[in-house]
Amino acid sequence: MVYDARIEAGDLRISGSVRKPGAIVVLDDDISIQADRRGRFTFRVPYRPPTCVVTLKAEPDEREAVVANCAAEGPPGPPGPQGAAGPPGETGPKGEAGSKGDVGPKGDQGPKGDQGLKGEPGAPGLAGSKGDQGPKGEAGLKGEAGSKGEPGPVGGAGARGEAGASALRAVRKSDCAGGCTVTCPAEEVLVTAHCLKVGTPVYDGEGAACPAEASGIVGFCTRP
Repeated sequence: MVYDARIEAGDLRISGSVRKPGAIVVLDDDISIQADRRGRFTFRVPYRPPTCVVTLKAEPDEREAVVANCAAEGPPGPPGPQGAAGPPGETGPKGEAGSKGDVGPKGDQGPKGDQGLKGEPGAPGLAGSKGDQGPKGEAGLKGEAGSKGEPGPVGGAGARGEAGASALRAVRKSDCAGGCTVTCPAEEVLVTAHCLKVGTPVYDGEGAACPAEASGIVGFCTRP
């Protein structure tokens, strides 16, 4: 039973009683109080129901009550003008880096760039191996005899010079795939030989040989 339901001094006031003393009374499925030992209850809360009708529940009873001094909400009015923009807020902390995306498609080839500056000349290369001796050319025509010149003055006897050293001639081979050897012509003898980059020459009396690991062999010949 509801004795009073009204809006007064900004509060919703509802008083009444239930059949069961100490029962829980619920207002609009939100606000609840406990009835006293006589079954009486009183709500006094700052609440205004939108339709000015409230629902009270107390097991097993339920009823609705119209609230006095209450005006139902009207339809919403038109939106007001937009307010001025507020000042910009502070920049938040930097977020974590996202996962790496998939590789995009290959772009078109760009135009050909200008030709770059000419580079400095490189260091001179190593001297190449001496080529084989060419065939002997044909003898030229004999020239005419010139006129006999006048005899010159007799010179003084010069001092006897020391015997000069025999001239050495280098013989080179640059390909040692499978081993390489060097020999001198029949009128010359091999004085010494040197394996290029790696290896030690082996002498056999007529020539010298280097292992396959060497990049070449150089021998030195002289006339006996």
